[in-house]
Amino acid sequence: MSSASINASQTPSASPLRSAPSARPWLYLLLAAVLLRLLSLPLMALTDHTEARYAEIARLMVQLGDWVSPHVTPTEVFWAKPPLSTWSQALLMELFGVNEWSGRLAALGWALLGLWSLDWMLRPSLAPVQRAAALAALMLCPMYFICAGAVMTDATLMATVLLVQAAWWRSLTAPDAASVRRAGRVLALGLGLALLTKGPAAGVLALLPPVLHALWRRHWGAVSRIVRDPLAWLIWLGLAVPWYVWAEQRTPGFLQYFLLGEHVMRFLQPGWKGDRYGFAHAQPIGMIWLFVLISALPWVLHGLAAWLGGRRARTTPAPERLGRELWAYALCITAAPLLLFSAARNIIPTYAVTALPGVVLLWLAQFDAAKLGTARHWGTGVVVLLLTAMGFLWLGPKESLRASDRELIHAYEKACGAQAWTAACGLQYASKPDHSAFFYSAGRLYAPPPRAVVRYQVLDRDTQRPHGEALACNKHLCLYVAP
Repeated sequence: MSSASINASQTPSASPLRSAPSARPWLYLLLAAVLLRLLSLPLMALTDHTEARYAEIARLMVQLGDWVSPHVTPTEVFWAKPPLSTWSQALLMELFGVNEWSGRLAALGWALLGLWSLDWMLRPSLAPVQRAAALAALMLCPMYFICAGAVMTDATLMATVLLVQAAWWRSLTAPDAASVRRAGRVLALGLGLALLTKGPAAGVLALLPPVLHALWRRHWGAVSRIVRDPLAWLIWLGLAVPWYVWAEQRTPGFLQYFLLGEHVMRFLQPGWKGDRYGFAHAQPIGMIWLFVLISALPWVLHGLAAWLGGRRARTTPAPERLGRELWAYALCITAAPLLLFSAARNIIPTYAVTALPGVVLLWLAQFDAAKLGTARHWGTGVVVLLLTAMGFLWLGPKESLRASDRELIHAYEKACGAQAWTAACGLQYASKPDHSAFFYSAGRLYAPPPRAVVRYQVLDRDTQRPHGEALACNKHLCLYVAP
């Protein structure tokens, strides 16, 4: 199938989203969701293990001034991930100070890039109300919303992967050869950034949907035009390769651990023992399907209800509403992580995030564009927004304290006053502190003052000391005055 036939089969609409009155409720919903995420950034403590670990890696990058090799402690490099996500977090910490808000702001920026990429992808093909609904639904997918404000690599991964996938669709719908070349170079840009986010695994996640789509729909001409552009190769190689070479020179052994361990053994060997920085997640085979379902649950249920309720009355098949070619591509986007991780056991729920744009498009295919602007449909988004607000403004802040050492560190500093972190008022952990303790102590726990007078101790909650004597507690630990 040629690009021209794709263009002819779609409903081109390059008009801005705000120009269509029916799109405005969805745009307001999208704006409210983004503002909610922005407001929620400083409200929750950094939780162990994942978020606090990545925040501490970014804080150490600022403290040590080493922007080549991320560190998980001042003396130990972090080989598990390339640094693009950490660069963005550390840069904002450098600009706005080291705190929860600055660390999480980078994720929101990447999430907004992902939303822009989806809109850019759909601009030649769908009406403004369809695009606005897709953007709002994606932002309000539970997993996308979480990643949009968490100090992790997943928002960066989603943005870079979606940029690649959007560029592939734009290359198919491009009106002329120059536009095809531009789209192919954007694809190369996204691929280079993805390789700086999670390495070859990100490249596979980004390219698998276009490859599946090209194989299924026979888009050999589009593939040929992209791979024959030497500038596209220079873009992605020039972005990604220099850092990998530099990182290996700085810390020999990085490439062997990262390419073999993190990309092969992690997924093929349950309970992989070679993980230097965490622990293996031994999930049942096929768990990625459940992760994808939960990650987009409100829209999966809404779309399923619409499909069941309109089977008899519906005259236009779902693929025709979206356009058969875009519907096929949405299937490929959804299927890619399912195919890649179905046999893997060492996975976590955030691995589902790259399937969400495809799920949202398949949801969108259940509705006529003329009816999407009605309260019957965007009202579902309002309900999802209210439930999300309750979770992130009320429940989330309370629960985050249970999985963080923030209140323990703050209680110690309040008790000691000006003598905190000096030899006159020492703090002692009975076991190795979690990452949040290092972050909230600004790294002081790495090297406590010599000959400090231990006045406060952090002990396991199972200790014999009564919890009523504790100055502060979380789910596992309590801060006590030393005997």
